[in-house]
Amino acid sequence: MKKIVFVIAAFNVILASNAFAQKTKPNAAKAKPTAVVSTVKPNPLVFSFANESVLKNEFERLLNKNRKDKASPTEKEVREYLDLYINFKLKVKEALALQLDTNPTFVTELAGYRKQLSTPYLTDKKVTDDLINEAYDRMKQEVNASHILIMCTENASPADTLAAFNKLLDLKKRYAKGENFDSLASKYSEDPSAKKNYGSLGWFGAFNMVYPFETHAYKTAKGDVSAPFRTQFGYHILKVNDRRTARGDVKVAHIMVSVSPQPSETEWNDAKSKADSIHQKLMTGETFEAMVEKYSQDEGSKPNKGVMNWMASLSGYPENFKDISFALKENEISKPFKTDYGYHIVKLTERRPLADFKEMQDVIKQKITKDSRAQSSKVAVINRIKKENNYIELSANIKEFASGLDSSFIKGTWTYDENKMGAKPVLTIGDKTFTQKDFAAYVKANQTPIEKGSTQVIVQNMFKSWSDDKCMAYEESMLENKYEDFNNVYKEYHDGILLFDLTDKKVWSKAVSDTAGLEKFYENNKGKYMWKERVHYQTFTCLNAKAKVDAIKMLQKGKSTDEIQAKLNKKVAGTVSFRDTKSEKTDATAEKLWDKKGLVDIPKEGENDKFYWVIGTLPSESKTLKEAKGIATSDYQNYLEKEWIKELRTKYPVQVNEETIRGLYTN
Repeated sequence: MKKIVFVIAAFNVILASNAFAQKTKPNAAKAKPTAVVSTVKPNPLVFSFANESVLKNEFERLLNKNRKDKASPTEKEVREYLDLYINFKLKVKEALALQLDTNPTFVTELAGYRKQLSTPYLTDKKVTDDLINEAYDRMKQEVNASHILIMCTENASPADTLAAFNKLLDLKKRYAKGENFDSLASKYSEDPSAKKNYGSLGWFGAFNMVYPFETHAYKTAKGDVSAPFRTQFGYHILKVNDRRTARGDVKVAHIMVSVSPQPSETEWNDAKSKADSIHQKLMTGETFEAMVEKYSQDEGSKPNKGVMNWMASLSGYPENFKDISFALKENEISKPFKTDYGYHIVKLTERRPLADFKEMQDVIKQKITKDSRAQSSKVAVINRIKKENNYIELSANIKEFASGLDSSFIKGTWTYDENKMGAKPVLTIGDKTFTQKDFAAYVKANQTPIEKGSTQVIVQNMFKSWSDDKCMAYEESMLENKYEDFNNVYKEYHDGILLFDLTDKKVWSKAVSDTAGLEKFYENNKGKYMWKERVHYQTFTCLNAKAKVDAIKMLQKGKSTDEIQAKLNKKVAGTVSFRDTKSEKTDATAEKLWDKKGLVDIPKEGENDKFYWVIGTLPSESKTLKEAKGIATSDYQNYLEKEWIKELRTKYPVQVNEETIRGLYTN
């Protein structure tokens, strides 16, 4: 983080990813071609050094990006930035000469930044925006549904897949003929919970279920049963039992009369009787807070006057607890009601609806990146990459590879002889060709034991994942060539990190570690680090008034602070303590004591008695290195940098094109 802050502060070269992503939409160039007369603008030299050149386009782009004023730059601004940019380029040149760009830490760090920069280019903005809008629309409504699941693994053979589909289709037909959905779910669903809940999933909303299930739930009308559809768990049909407008969140205060984990009927009756009595007191004027303090057995909310945290409509609280809470009006108190935990009385204190789209947009976008629906954006990008780069799969060679797998593949222990593995191509994209041997390395590294499934289907699924990765990697490798903004920003990251590392080595860390050099620099510049006139005083803190009187008497007799402390602290440690201070007049206390001498009383505040003893003013004098270390170290760093730049300008002579420079500013 420190490196990026450094780069921003020095050159302001980091662009916001959203800004440059919007400028470089992959599909933006779909307008009908028109005949235009194009002219190439001249791009003259600004300056050169060693065997490298900086041209007008590069220099002017960075100059204007670092200027807040939109007016044409002045000569002073241009020449100041020219000096800065020359120094920057020379330092980067030196870093490359020292091969700092081959340092493993640098390579890893740059790769991480590149990954972040790549993200906007490897997603489909339209698809993402559509998903955000869809999710927000769904968040406005909650669905209550039941389902029947017939399990089918993603690697199931075509025959097993068809059998699962047909079994579910048959169950739907039986429902259509009049059989009860709950009974069918309890008897045939392979969801383990269906035996008890009859397939009921209760209420849910957006992001509560896997995306395909959520989509069918929201697209199926109330009372209808969906067509069979597939998720990662298998095939489902679902019945939408009910819909309601999203209830948002509520905050309630809570009184609970709890029961034991396995209460008897007597215990339940006692709890109800106590809750009824509390409610009666509330109805006759007792405050809710007083009843919480006296009777509530919920130790979580009791210290907060019974107020609980915000409760979401779809949170894990008991359904009747939520239903009663959400049905209350503000400040309305419920009648006692029962849950598995005991009897409750709640009071609604606050309600908040679903937030506005603008408030939710970033939250939804973040959720999408962690949700299976993000695959939709990836699929759109991969399809575009395939189309733009002449993607070809050679299915015969893929099947040949799959047919050569033995039983060890099922066990997850398959390996191969690299010298004997086929080298036939399995896919091409752009100018890249990948072979059976390339795919074999992926299969070996990613195989897992298979309990059930078709080898051909498993290989097909693995190939799809692998080929998708290759498509994304190919696109990522081409970003510098396809998008000028990406190339500029990536180069600035690259140079900025190099500059940070080398400057740290040559200037910042050196100034801290080179104690001999710092001492020599301090001695040569001692006159810069001076104290102005200062007042010298001591602040005495005494345990009581008597100790204060005794300390003052001893000071007036000329006793030293050591003598005073030795005598007065002999019986009780800490009876008298003091702080020695030398301050310039700019200090508020020093200004107050400037013309004083000897005793200056301090009115008593708190338990201790205090007073100042003013020794007098001190003439201007040099600061010690310890006193001036902060500013001296900073000055030494500046000195080291100036000396380093002199060396670089000697090592890499700079030639400036004055004609180009004069064309960059207004007089």
